[in-house]
Amino acid sequence: MGEQAKKVLEAGVADGSAGPASGPSDLQTLSTEIVNLLYEQAFASGEARTEEEICESFAEILIRHWGLSSVIVYLPGEGGRLRACAGHVRPGASVEEARPLGDLLAAEVERAGGECHCWPDARGPAAAPPALLDALSRTEFGAGAGVPIRARGELAGALVVCTQSAERLRAALDAVRCLGPAIIIAVGNARRGAAMDEQHRRIESLVDESRRHAAALEEANRELQRVSRYRSLFLARMSHELRTPLTSILGFAEILLDQEDLTGSQRRFCEKIQSSGFQLQASLNQLVDLSRLEAGHAELFLHEFSLRETLRESCAAVARLAQKQGVTLDCVTPPEAGGIVSDEGKLRQVLYNFLAFAIGRSPAGGRVGVTVAPAGGDRISVEITDEGGPLTDPAHLFEPVDIDAPSERGTNMNELGLVIAHRLLRVLGGAVTLRDAEPRGLRVSLSLPARPEGK
Repeated sequence: MGEQAKKVLEAGVADGSAGPASGPSDLQTLSTEIVNLLYEQAFASGEARTEEEICESFAEILIRHWGLSSVIVYLPGEGGRLRACAGHVRPGASVEEARPLGDLLAAEVERAGGECHCWPDARGPAAAPPALLDALSRTEFGAGAGVPIRARGELAGALVVCTQSAERLRAALDAVRCLGPAIIIAVGNARRGAAMDEQHRRIESLVDESRRHAAALEEANRELQRVSRYRSLFLARMSHELRTPLTSILGFAEILLDQEDLTGSQRRFCEKIQSSGFQLQASLNQLVDLSRLEAGHAELFLHEFSLRETLRESCAAVARLAQKQGVTLDCVTPPEAGGIVSDEGKLRQVLYNFLAFAIGRSPAGGRVGVTVAPAGGDRISVEITDEGGPLTDPAHLFEPVDIDAPSERGTNMNELGLVIAHRLLRVLGGAVTLRDAEPRGLRVSLSLPARPEGK
């Protein structure tokens, strides 16, 4: 190859087409420069190079070392057909003639699946067809060649070279064949690098968006806490402002009923005033309780007491309401329902509100039953059954208002009491389960710990 290189050098000097180097580099020198280019692409800092820039760099190596006129790299485009990616043309060579001839050579490589040698004395299976030789004769070039680039046995691209001397082109073919796989590796690295950069940009964008959402949520939480604090203050102030005149109303109503000689109509009116006052007082208490629960101010006062006695007293507390509704209250408290460690006051409120809800649901002549049974482990189950109609929306039973579709009738005090009872039950470590009863009605199961964990 040394003798052939000398001939190429002499031909380059004769026609002035040789590169700036003193002579064509051998394959070992070319391989070293290719490795350096791949190393620079893989490890150099700064902005990653594009496919076009990489192909142009490899084309420039061939032109500089072998004195070629034009090198164009073709890679698969849309539909899998080869398209010109990038190339390099020696100063003074015609770009307008190099590109059309290169397209014809690339198309022939794609059609034949092998090399295409385009010069007048080319022989063998790689010799170009007459149409290509005719196209070559109409350009300033004396020779051209298309070399396929293969990866895993498939055509992955083509290198098309053109120059004035067929001898120089034949001497450079080994270098062209050596350059093809390196181009595919470099282009693959560039594509993977671009994909990773794009993925990093997407991740950074998602992180920025998450930070913005987190900041917005934090601001919304602060606003909600501020609104909740003002609401609690408002409810506390409203409760205080309303309790003072309400206490006077209830006190005077009681004095009139106990100490005055009233007519039948006057007594009914006073009883109505007293009944409405008690109802308003209960509503105020429920609003204050709900405000405290939402603010997280519910404190537990634990001690041991008799669950059986608490159930009896809770049933007695709602007996008048059941009588008024025409509902029979059946409270079964077996002897084995013994002691329990919990907050007795909060448990009484839970039982009262769930019993009032069951009585309010039941029709006149209906029955509300209360039973106690072990629930497994250290838990106790209190079941309350009624004979009311089916629930239209059990999922939102323990929500005071459905924000997405608020009811026109609002939330009545029985339902608000149920919301408070449900939240108190969770504070006590309990849970509630709703099931349809047979043949009609609702079965509410309240599961309670017999004593707090660790006690």
